[in-house]
Amino acid sequence: MISILKHAASLAIFILTSTPAQAWEILARTHLVNMTHGTRLSEAAQDLARGGYELAGGEYMDFRTFYRQNWREMRFDFMTQLNENVGVLWAVSTGERGPKYRIAPGFKIGFILQVQPTPMSSLSLSMSKILGSRLRELPCTADYGDVGGVQQVNCRLAASELPPAETLKYSLNMRAPDHGWIGFRYQLRF
Repeated sequence: MISILKHAASLAIFILTSTPAQAWEILARTHLVNMTHGTRLSEAAQDLARGGYELAGGEYMDFRTFYRQNWREMRFDFMTQLNENVGVLWAVSTGERGPKYRIAPGFKIGFILQVQPTPMSSLSLSMSKILGSRLRELPCTADYGDVGGVQQVNCRLAASELPPAETLKYSLNMRAPDHGWIGFRYQLRF
């Protein structure tokens, strides 16, 4: 994977230091292959918004207060074709935030190799790695009155029987489920 990142960095440096004509040629070989609005991390953040609990005064605390968002994460996946058998995969994601969580923006880099052993078949290998794009749940400040005073607590577990400081261990800190990918595909046409 390190060599993939070195090649991708070399490609980026080449594009940045190339003449406008060379840069335009590389851009002409770059294609948008996927666009996603609402990633798996975004869905995980939405799952956190389900439920709630009753406060000491009898009011209901809805988790949507903590985990609502104004913008869902978007990811744009591209492939820059180097030749007929090799392509560089790359993507950028916007990130997302709510009052009590953050999804960091991310960058994906990888490659795809494809060969045709016969005119009716193809074999491909692809690998990619996502940098950044981590979901982190932020703490709440809760007032436990005379019993415990004001303390930092996991927002979802503030009304649980766990001691407030212990609830922080259950705060989400999660990478994208597809943060590392290796794919092998054989296709036979008939």
